[in-house]
Amino acid sequence: MLNRKSIERALARAAGHQDESVVARLALFAPALLKAADLRAQLAAEAPEWTDEEIEAARLGKETLLSLRPVTIDSERFLQTVDAIAAALLDNDEIEGDMLEACRAIDWTRFASAELLESAGRDPMGYLHAVEVHAGEDALLDIFLLPVLGLALRVFLDEAADEGSRRIARTGTDTTHHNRPLHCPVCGSDAAVASVTDTPLNGHIKQLWCTCCGAHWGFERIRCAVCGDQAVSDLSYIHDETDETRRLHVCAGCHAAFPTIFAGEELNFCADVEQIVMTGLELFYQNAVEGKEA
Repeated sequence: MLNRKSIERALARAAGHQDESVVARLALFAPALLKAADLRAQLAAEAPEWTDEEIEAARLGKETLLSLRPVTIDSERFLQTVDAIAAALLDNDEIEGDMLEACRAIDWTRFASAELLESAGRDPMGYLHAVEVHAGEDALLDIFLLPVLGLALRVFLDEAADEGSRRIARTGTDTTHHNRPLHCPVCGSDAAVASVTDTPLNGHIKQLWCTCCGAHWGFERIRCAVCGDQAVSDLSYIHDETDETRRLHVCAGCHAAFPTIFAGEELNFCADVEQIVMTGLELFYQNAVEGKEA
């Protein structure tokens, strides 16, 4: 969920991170995250009214909630949101000169047609893929276009994702066993990070988090979040020796290294911030693997 207090708490905890590149990324993207949280609070959006049958189908990974009942996104309001988030992202010393002028000159209306926004409310990842096609070889695609449009879209989807997550969690019971979906049950995107948190009644629980729409859902502790492998011998954790709370769940089957945060209380966890913080460990692991293969 995009919540200013949650983001601020997570940023404060990560402020002393030893990886300078992580600190720099946080400084760059924090203003845009906070602006998105403020815009989300102002939007006062309403979630679709899914039936119990639709919630159950999503919980089992048979459907996505947005494909069943999409969110309506107004073009004018979307463009206002895009402008505000873009301005927040540009309010730093890292983007300057020709790049700054190029960012300011972007015509956002080409990404806000009725057809594109209709697809965004139903399949947000499909929308972002369409943005890549429309942008072509634009050098700003990965560093500016997608972050701005992705956060703007999140503003409109976050309420639906929050409500969908709550209802899916209420539907599941301790006695129900099934392979939880690998993809987001709300929008269908890949999970970005996992959290392991403490609960008063159920001990440690693991959840996957989608930073495309903001949803989260319960997941098996001993299972790869990428391929679904449940073989204990194939799964292991690695972490920096100075920080055991942030780990990569490494799967020998598919070779994925999935970012997983042992956060204690869920109040201490913010997926949007942790996704940025974990880039340091992910890059270190990737370089180590490539070094062995060389």
